[in-house]
Amino acid sequence: MTGFFQGLRQSLRRFFQLQTVEITIALLIVVSVVVAIFELSLPDASPLVRVFDQVNTFLTWVFIVELTLRFIIAPNKSRFFREYWLDILSVMPLMRVFRFTRVARLLRLLRLLRLFGLFKRNVCAFDHIIQRGALEYMIICGLIVLTVTFGTVALLAFEEKLNPQIGSVGEAFWFSFYSLFSGEPVPGPPSTLGGKLVITFIMLMNATIFAMFTGTVSAFMVDQLRMENRMTEWEDFQNHIIICGWNRKAEIIVQECQAAHPKEGVAMVIVAQLDEEQPVFDTNYRGQVRFLNDDFTKVPVLRQAGIDRASTCIILADQSHGRSEQDADARTILAALTTEKLNPEVYTCAELIHQEYGYHLDMGHVNNYVVSEEQNGFLLAQAALNPGLMVVFKELFTYKQGNKFYHLPIGKDWLGQSFFDLFVELKRSHNAILIAVYNHMGEFRINPDEYIFNSGDQIIVITEHELQI
Repeated sequence: MTGFFQGLRQSLRRFFQLQTVEITIALLIVVSVVVAIFELSLPDASPLVRVFDQVNTFLTWVFIVELTLRFIIAPNKSRFFREYWLDILSVMPLMRVFRFTRVARLLRLLRLLRLFGLFKRNVCAFDHIIQRGALEYMIICGLIVLTVTFGTVALLAFEEKLNPQIGSVGEAFWFSFYSLFSGEPVPGPPSTLGGKLVITFIMLMNATIFAMFTGTVSAFMVDQLRMENRMTEWEDFQNHIIICGWNRKAEIIVQECQAAHPKEGVAMVIVAQLDEEQPVFDTNYRGQVRFLNDDFTKVPVLRQAGIDRASTCIILADQSHGRSEQDADARTILAALTTEKLNPEVYTCAELIHQEYGYHLDMGHVNNYVVSEEQNGFLLAQAALNPGLMVVFKELFTYKQGNKFYHLPIGKDWLGQSFFDLFVELKRSHNAILIAVYNHMGEFRINPDEYIFNSGDQIIVITEHELQI
């Protein structure tokens, strides 16, 4: 016999775990609540009250049988009472002491709360049709429906005979609805103590639902920003700038690159391993900048970022995750050499911490590198030796305002002309200052005494606006 009962318990457990059984119970709960609402909305002398009461009695017996079977198969009885105590209260109106107490019939509405548990257990079966974020909104809508339903029936039970403003289901419904969304009893306070308690509950639900809605919307917006990069079509990026690593310098680089192209902007991909949420840029930059949260020293990651189609690659000294200066320089060198191997045409600019490692970048034909600590030392020394010089540097080194550096190709009309002649012409015609030449052999000549321009030469000028020479 023991084996028989154990097998029966196992069969009952599997039966109650069936999704069709859960859905059937949910439908019975909805039907029972609808019947209870109709029963409470009718006057006591109506002949339909007896019909609805019999239907509700039958449904209540169904729930009693279900709860009894669940109690029998429950391995932990205390857990059963913790989970189903509201359902036990909802079947109490079947007892004779409650059958003629109109207000006590409100206990049947407690079955509605069980719908949340049923929904939570079965929502995973519909994850292919419920979009991300929709579940939270469905819960909020469910709370609104439950609150208005409970408020309608409860107010009708307490106030129908004493409050002329609540004489029908429709009036009780709109009273609950307006009170929920306004946070105060509309059009006026209830007359009975029970009605006042119901309105207090509705106003508390107003604050709860509003807080849930605000939190859900905020979380959804943050999630959208986070998911934006996962939905990026990386193949669409062409002639873009790749930044490897992330720190305060990266923010400045993004701002300066976008300021250098104020009209059309420039597409940028930032490859970095971020521990926290990705930074949020100005809305003007958001459409141009994408994050790829991964290790920039990996070849597949660089290819995903479009290194073979990029115009520029900037590699920062990455000391995140507790890396030492030597480790940061090693990662910079590895990423720079890998970048040059994958796309020799990309212009690569790297940041080093120690000057002695620059030799490796020279051997790898990396276009340019900056020793950050060394450059900071130079600037600090110049600021000390030449008071006010940092004001000049600050204006020249930013594209946001004032004069700035421009790298321009030499026009055909100036081939064979001297550096001095072009210097005078630029100052007279464009209020620009010519400071250096980048010749066709890849050499820089800063403020040369005598220089004749050749084909392929480029010049460096200081001016407020880009020029055409």
